[in-house]
Amino acid sequence: MQKIDEKAWEAIRLTEIFDTISRGKRIKKSDQIPGDIPYVSSTAFANGTDGNCGNEVNVRKFGNCLTIANSGSVGACFYHPYNFVASDHVTALSREGASKDCYLGLSALVARLGEKYNFNREINDVRISRERIMLPVNAGAPDYEYIERITQQKRQIMLDKYRVYAQKRVADLGKEVEILTLAEVPWDSFTISDIFDILPGKRLVAADTTPGNRPFIGALDNNNGVARFVNDTNVSLDKNVLGVNYNGNGMVIGFYHPYECIFSDDVKRFHLKHHADNAFILLFMKVAILQQKSKFGYLYKFNAERMANTRIMLPVTDEGMPDYQYMEQYAKNMMLRKYKQYLAYLDSKEKAESHSTSV
Repeated sequence: MQKIDEKAWEAIRLTEIFDTISRGKRIKKSDQIPGDIPYVSSTAFANGTDGNCGNEVNVRKFGNCLTIANSGSVGACFYHPYNFVASDHVTALSREGASKDCYLGLSALVARLGEKYNFNREINDVRISRERIMLPVNAGAPDYEYIERITQQKRQIMLDKYRVYAQKRVADLGKEVEILTLAEVPWDSFTISDIFDILPGKRLVAADTTPGNRPFIGALDNNNGVARFVNDTNVSLDKNVLGVNYNGNGMVIGFYHPYECIFSDDVKRFHLKHHADNAFILLFMKVAILQQKSKFGYLYKFNAERMANTRIMLPVTDEGMPDYQYMEQYAKNMMLRKYKQYLAYLDSKEKAESHSTSV
C-alpha cells in the first residue's frame, strides 16, 4: 500500500463526499428529558456528546454518521456508530455504504477544517456547502478503499503500541496481592488539611501563553485537567502531584499528574503531608475527595477554607491513622486488573477477527 505522502491527493467538496448534510436542532437544557439517547453538541470531548436525553418529539435524530461542530469547538469531528440526537451546533454528515474505518479516516480529514474557523468565524450552512477537504484519489476519484485501509493500519499500530505498554505495566506492577475488601477494613474521617499540604496555582490568561509542550492544568472535568500545552512556566510548576479543582465545571474533581506541568489559579496542588507522594495513593485519594462533590456547586464554592476543612473518609490502621499501605496496594490491584482486562479484550478481538477471516 502506498504511503500517505506517495499517494495523489485532491480537494473534494463535502457535498460530493457526503450524500446527506443536515444540521441538528437545539434542545435547551431546561427542555431536556432524562433518558439514554446521546445528545451530540459542539464539545471537543466525549466523542462530541454533551450528556444523554430522552426527548423523542421535535428533535433531529441521526446515526452511523459523522458530526462536525459548527460553533464552540469549531471543526471538532466525530464518528457515531449509534443513534443520537444532535443540537443545532453540529452538522451530521453521512455517506451511504461507508464503513466504520472509512468514516474514522474521513473524520480526521474533515476535522482539519477547524484550522480555518473560530468563535468569530463559525462554520455556517453556506460555508459548509462550499467547503472542500483533501482526499486521496485514484484516477481523480476519491479513494475510499485507501482511506479505509490506512485507517485500519494506523489503528493496528496504536493497538500494538498499547499492548506493549500494558504488558510492561503488568510486569512493573507485579502480582496482585490479596487484601481485605473496602467493606472489611476500618474507616475514619480526616480533614483534607490533615492529609495534604495545599498549594495554589497561578493565573495564566490564554492570550498571554505561548504554545509548547508543557501541560497547563485548568479546572476541567475531562482530559486529565489539561487545558492546553504551553511553553510558559511560573511558581506553580510541579509534578507527581494531585491537582484538585475548586472552581469551574470540574469543581472537587482531581487528576494525578506524574509529569511536569503548571496550574491555573482555579486548581490547587495537593501533596501528602505524612507520606511520600505516590501515584497509587494519590489516585486513591482522588476518589476519596470526589465523594464530597455533591456538597458543592456554583452557589456553594469549594473555596480554600472549605477545601481545607472538608472531611474525607479513609481506610485506617489499628492505631487509627490513614492506612497508606492499604491504599497503595488497593490501587495497584485495581490497575493490574484493568490492564489484564484490556489485554484479554485485545486477545479476544484478534481471535474473533482471525476466525472471521478464515471462514
